[in-house]
Amino acid sequence: MHGLMSYRRFGRARSLRSERTLVQARSLRRDRANARSLRSDRALARARRNGRLVSM
Repeated sequence: MHGLMSYRRFGRARSLRSERTLVQARSLRRDRANARSLRSDRALARARRNGRLVSM
């Protein structure tokens, strides 16, 4: 019985760890998308400042 209890406990720990990994992966994806958006905004502002882009 003790082995079964520890298996359940470790099984749940493994499940929690995989959930945490998924959350971290989503957060990383979101951060990368935000960074891409920021770079794009900066490039657009630079182009406007340099007179390459009149309007959008």
